[in-house]
Amino acid sequence: MGSPQLYYTSCEHGLSGCSGYQFNAATPGVDPRVLREVERFTVYEPPRPRDAGDADRHPVNLCYSPDLAGYPVLSRVVSSGEDPSGRPGNYFAHSLLLVGGGAFLPAEQWGAGFWASTPVTAPDLPGIVLPPGPLDRRRTALWLLGRPEHLLGRLLAAVDGAIDGGPPVLLLADDEAAAHWVAALSHLLPPRRARAMSFATYSGDPEDSPVHVVAVPPHTDTRLLRSRFTVFDPECEQRTGPDGGTIPAGTDATESAGAPRPGVEPPGPDTAAVVSLLLATGVEGAPALWSAARPYSSGAERSLADWRPVLAAASLAEDSGRGTGPDLGAVRAWLPGAVSWLAPERARLLIERLLDTDTGHLRDDELVRFRKAALDAGSTELTERLEGEAVRRCLERIAAGSPTPPAPPVRSERVREAARDRVRDLLDGAAGRVPPPDRAVELLLWARTAGLVPPAPALARYGHGTVAARLAAAPPGAEPDPALARLVHGYEALRRGAAAGLAALPRPVLADLAAGPAGALFAEDRSGSSAALRELRLLAVGDGEPLHLLRGVVALRQEARTWDPPGLAAHDLDEELLLRVWGTGQRPCAVSAVLGLAGERTLVSPGVGRWIAGALLTGPHEDEDGDWQRALHELARHRLGRLLPEDARRLVDGWAGASAALAELDRPGRAEGAARLRPVAAAVLGGDDRLVAAVALRGVAARLLRWRPEHAAEALSDCAEEVFGAYCRAAYRRLALPPRRGLSVLRRRTSETELAVRVFRTALALGAGAPPDPASRDARLLGQVLGPALRTWSRRETGRARRAFGADGRREEFEAWARSVRERGGGGGLFGRLRKGSREA
Repeated sequence: MGSPQLYYTSCEHGLSGCSGYQFNAATPGVDPRVLREVERFTVYEPPRPRDAGDADRHPVNLCYSPDLAGYPVLSRVVSSGEDPSGRPGNYFAHSLLLVGGGAFLPAEQWGAGFWASTPVTAPDLPGIVLPPGPLDRRRTALWLLGRPEHLLGRLLAAVDGAIDGGPPVLLLADDEAAAHWVAALSHLLPPRRARAMSFATYSGDPEDSPVHVVAVPPHTDTRLLRSRFTVFDPECEQRTGPDGGTIPAGTDATESAGAPRPGVEPPGPDTAAVVSLLLATGVEGAPALWSAARPYSSGAERSLADWRPVLAAASLAEDSGRGTGPDLGAVRAWLPGAVSWLAPERARLLIERLLDTDTGHLRDDELVRFRKAALDAGSTELTERLEGEAVRRCLERIAAGSPTPPAPPVRSERVREAARDRVRDLLDGAAGRVPPPDRAVELLLWARTAGLVPPAPALARYGHGTVAARLAAAPPGAEPDPALARLVHGYEALRRGAAAGLAALPRPVLADLAAGPAGALFAEDRSGSSAALRELRLLAVGDGEPLHLLRGVVALRQEARTWDPPGLAAHDLDEELLLRVWGTGQRPCAVSAVLGLAGERTLVSPGVGRWIAGALLTGPHEDEDGDWQRALHELARHRLGRLLPEDARRLVDGWAGASAALAELDRPGRAEGAARLRPVAAAVLGGDDRLVAAVALRGVAARLLRWRPEHAAEALSDCAEEVFGAYCRAAYRRLALPPRRGLSVLRRRTSETELAVRVFRTALALGAGAPPDPASRDARLLGQVLGPALRTWSRRETGRARRAFGADGRREEFEAWARSVRERGGGGGLFGRLRKGSREA
């Protein structure tokens, strides 16, 4: 596919569809966020004074950013004189999204032949496969001849700091010289570091250029910029040394690379050392230098200072006599950590060469680090040599009560056995007394660091005694000692012993401890000994969502039951747990959740049936009917149904009959009307349970509201008063609106206007052919349901209902009735006239 391309300029035809500054063409599929970032990044301001006729002589800005909306982008921006409307200052930006990486460096594309400078007519551009750039290492090396290395060295150190967030670098140079300086920097830096360096070879407003290196024309007044930028004037500094004096002939680059410069922070010693090495190597030799260092790199190196020990290690591995004292010190500090990524043979070679260069005694910290490095490198001989001495020193100091140096894992079996036995003896007090807590903690931390796991019984005894006592004695809410926390997390046997010791505390005391920081130490434990502690903590600080909390406790109890730990509840699910999680005001929705948790293997106490009955017998709110019905359906076939008290079982049986009757109304293929409603209403009203009848009546009403008006009117005309009342209440509940809250009412109005039309037509059908009677059902439906509901609507909502009638005559009737309701506060008088008019018609 190649790299996507973007053309940006002021033109008459482009991607925006109108004239002006816009993307003239682009490779299809580029993210709009990238377009916005590229547009901001490539803004061009010609040098002052502006002269449209001199556009060809204006500087070229080759600019690069490694991250514009997630993509590295290389752009070339040129001045193009006047735009199509005759205004001066137009420019053309050709940008490339450097997808898929590439072997070249962005700065090498200065002067490349593929760059475009004029708009095109076709909006789609193909991807481009970039060739090697003309500004290669050989051309850069030739350009650097005769230019002072001290300047390049300071520039390299300043840019390295800028990439890490330091002040950006401001170059006083024309565009071509700036491109050469940037290319020199790119060719010296590590390849990944070079691609992280953003730059611009020209900017008319450097303070608005978000790059690490930006160039402005020579002789630009930089007095107001020096507080923000590190300013370099190569033309001036080619004639002067780093301190402003004339450079003596024959000055070595390594003598001046780290030399201080007035107003510029000198680089650190590691950075200065790498800069000196790079200058001595040159841009053509840098690839070989970085290639030789690559096998020793972790991949996490960023700054030049990070690379100092890597380069020194590569040099030491090639020739042990080449390393200087500071280089050896850098490798010595770096090597123990580097063993984790170095090839074993390389690590062994470096360790051997470092040890051979220093026959003196290693410090304790160096002994520990080098022993670990030798172990990780797989050198048995070096490990045996260093390991025995380190263990001997540590155990002697522990016995004497002195501070113990950290120890690496012990691999020698002989040394391991001796150290393990000694640690066990110290824990058990074989020397005459149990060590005090601080010394015992230090001993165990040392053993853990050394990879020595004392026998589990010894750890459990220490956890049951010392650790549990310290946790129990801590003030409520106090953070445990950090070393103690590390022990509890790191040793399972010790953790089990501590949990068993704490389980003997009184329940209220244990609950307070479990809710605090001490309880958090056992939150991730999975042994049965900590089950009581973890349950109390989960109930105190766990997820506030009841179902999640309940599921967590049930799972914890089931997991711990095979251990039979002290304090574990007799059942996985009991009434006490349900009351703790949901309290006494449980609702029907909780019943289905509990039923879902009570699987075949879940131990359930009989009290759970009482709790479920309490949730169902109180009766649901109208918006809980579905949860209540679902719970009764599930209980009819769930094993927990056998735990219900008698009144709750009758409720389940009663709902089964009512549910079957309601199902007749839902059965497809049967005509709507009174004949279909009568047997259902009789079954619902004929039951013994009033709660079942109330919920079932709401279900009947909900279904009647979906019937065609003429069928609903037929059914309502001679149905029981209870059914008609339920219909009216359901209609009013759905039609009456609460006070406006933002757009929530508007979002549900589409379906409810259709309901209002059905109810209005039903009322008219109920009253058709009958004399006016305020007590009739049609009048009650209009006056007591639709009228009050209408007064909660806005005029716009009323208008929607009116339009829902379509073009028949009922639309005008509804409009007249609605106007009467609003003007007179009711619809009774007008309704009489409406009915009369309907009969005459």
